[in-house]
Amino acid sequence: MSLNLDYIPSTIKTVIVVNDFDYIEGGAAKVAIMTAETLVKAGYDTYLFSAVSNENAPRIDGLKYISVNQYPSLLDPNIIRGALNGLYNFKAARKFKKLLKKLDNRTTLIHIHTWTKALSCSIWNVAYALHFPVYLTCHDYFSICPNGGFFDYQKLEICLRKPLSVKCLKCNCDSRNYAIKLYRFARCFVQNKVVNIFEKTAKFISISDFSERILQVYFPQNTTFHRVSNPIDKVNLPEIHPEKNEYFLYVGRLAKEKGIDIFCQAINDSGVKGVVVGDGPESELIKKQFAKANIDFVGWKSRDEVFEYMKSARALVFPSRWYETDGLSVREALSIGLPCIVSNSCAAKEYITDDSKGRVFTDYKMLKKQMEEFV
Repeated sequence: MSLNLDYIPSTIKTVIVVNDFDYIEGGAAKVAIMTAETLVKAGYDTYLFSAVSNENAPRIDGLKYISVNQYPSLLDPNIIRGALNGLYNFKAARKFKKLLKKLDNRTTLIHIHTWTKALSCSIWNVAYALHFPVYLTCHDYFSICPNGGFFDYQKLEICLRKPLSVKCLKCNCDSRNYAIKLYRFARCFVQNKVVNIFEKTAKFISISDFSERILQVYFPQNTTFHRVSNPIDKVNLPEIHPEKNEYFLYVGRLAKEKGIDIFCQAINDSGVKGVVVGDGPESELIKKQFAKANIDFVGWKSRDEVFEYMKSARALVFPSRWYETDGLSVREALSIGLPCIVSNSCAAKEYITDDSKGRVFTDYKMLKKQMEEFV
């Protein structure tokens, strides 16, 4: 695993990596922690500042952990406290200020990865008041879109409404209910209209051409991006021969926006074999719906186990419905020579540069046809 650190000015000696969680609970958290580990190894005095902590999670030698020790905002047993923390987390702001007071703003950089699930935009106000430079990696679209995905979870389609507009306010696009949508709208309003994170961010980091093009439409006109691609796991495997393999592979969270139902339906209708690595909110429903299909649901697996499944697959299918900003599993599959069949709705399509790397589909019929061609 390698991470490009050329975005860091030569004057910087200390880096504070900011992330809602101090353990890996998703792709962005994984990159944040990998970033912190890389910084430690490169000799930077490195902190990981979070709101939610897991003392049982692996710890990185040399990394300084500081946590506010709170719940994720929407999972706090005290609903009112959680909601208020999500809008503006005063406790996190106080603890962050205490840390910054000990450091030199001339040689310290703040690198934010995630903030919407617990820390809130209060971090920006503290950093700005004390004249510390803030960099933001745009792992998703929460910097602009209230639900973070430009996606209508009720209709399962891309949302083209202008964020924070009246049409946006009226749209029930949240995966749960309209009340949560209104809460997320308010959170985004505080973030962009009250705190104004665009004014208080020194540099924005994008992770793909695809996501950068979408963000540029809504960011201030003078915004420039620095590219830092997400690092991927690499393994040394003997030459693989996917054309000799039978099953199609899905790796990721089992959620509708990820297209797990599309994958399973295509497997069922094509009469081929499928393997699903992962878990998620649609897990039980999908298993029940496709109980008679030739699909093995194997749950989450370790890094090495995932590569073993990749090694034995005919192709990886990445059927995401939303504007996925990267697609780590696609890049990992391609790194070992496994072709991929990828949705046209996500950044991963940019990695399919020729037929040897796979196919890009625009609808279900095309996906089914492409899978049949691979058999």
